[in-house]
Amino acid sequence: MRHFFLLGLLIFSLNSCIEILDDISFNTDGSGDFKYTINLSSSKLKINSILALDSLDGKKVPSKFEIENKIGELIKILNCQEGISDVIISEDYEHYIFKIMLHFENVDFFLTAMQATIESTGDVADGASFDWISWDGRVLVREVPDLNTFKFGMIQQDDQQLMKSGMYTSISRFNNPVENINNPAAVLSKNKRAVMLRNSLFDVFGNPAIMENTISVLPTEN
Repeated sequence: MRHFFLLGLLIFSLNSCIEILDDISFNTDGSGDFKYTINLSSSKLKINSILALDSLDGKKVPSKFEIENKIGELIKILNCQEGISDVIISEDYEHYIFKIMLHFENVDFFLTAMQATIESTGDVADGASFDWISWDGRVLVREVPDLNTFKFGMIQQDDQQLMKSGMYTSISRFNNPVENINNPAAVLSKNKRAVMLRNSLFDVFGNPAIMENTISVLPTEN
């Protein structure tokens, strides 16, 4: 789930801004909608130059054709998962903006589908945890998976400076107003139905716990 995996090599070869957004809407019946975006538009000139290479730092550089094929495979895998529907993956190769959108019947179906999809790529380290969300219709407990468990996340010390310019934004949306938030860094929307956490990729890699949050919402009025 975390990222479009063949793009990992590109992401950590860039020296300009990387934007990652996960945006999840939670309904009171347990269902929801997941949106995940990687925005590399400010780095498109460098990406084009990298894609023109056969390899980088001893690693094969995926071609656009290979990336397109892999994304097509991910769509097929997601569409086969129980409780998952309306799968859309948007690929903008002019601005290098990639989005995945889907609907899930409940969080358990969602997490199982994401695990199956990620493991199919072979780009996840042993011991990676996929239990990063729970939602019972009133209380949400969520974090972001430890990015260091993904193989392309093993960046070199010399590359860490570039990660400080990248940002990870996490948004949780609800049908009912939010009653309580336990992460003091979280921002509540004016309508009290959305909560945002935003940190640099460097900080998220170093300490995924900064994205942890427990949010409770008011019950539906009868």
